Amino acid sequence: MLGAVLVGVLLAASAARADGMLQVQSPAVYDSAAYGVPRVKQECAVDSTVAEHVFRKIVDKYPDTQQIQDPAKMETGKVLKLTILSVQGIGGGGWTGSKGITVRADLVQDGRTIQTLVRKERSRGGLFGPVMGTCAILDEVSESLGQYFAIWLSKLDATPAGSSATAASAQPAFGAAASPADQINDQAEP
Repeated sequence: MLGAVLVGVLLAASAARADGMLQVQSPAVYDSAAYGVPRVKQECAVDSTVAEHVFRKIVDKYPDTQQIQDPAKMETGKVLKLTILSVQGIGGGGWTGSKGITVRADLVQDGRTIQTLVRKERSRGGLFGPVMGTCAILDEVSESLGQYFAIWLSKLDATPAGSSATAASAQPAFGAAASPADQINDQAEP
């Protein structure tokens, strides 16, 4: 009897921990209509690189964050789904023009999308821009995306849901339903 009670308490505690923890999809997935040079996407492992940088930046702000490969297997809890919409750039490094990645991040709680952000980041050149390889440039772009999504999530977490300042509505935005006015686009600054 005591063993069954203990198992029940442990399972409830585990479920509570999973419900309050954010998980980040890794690797990111490509949208079915995503464009980009297949060789660059494969050689630079853009799906893994984007997910890793997003995960690292979010872990800096939320240390309990974990990675999950298949968000569809989560029945409860919060997950940040990452979908690559495009990879701009060809091989040849900085000599062949700008490189960029567009990613859609969907914040999902208990199977329901509560916030979405689409963000495009591009290479900005810099001192070593012309001599960097394509993968190194896309890695820097991925790091910038990770930083942006981490800031976005921290702003969502700090913003009370709803427009009133009552205690009942002062829940973190992670649990709030998204409205079109709440959506942040790629023109907004973090």
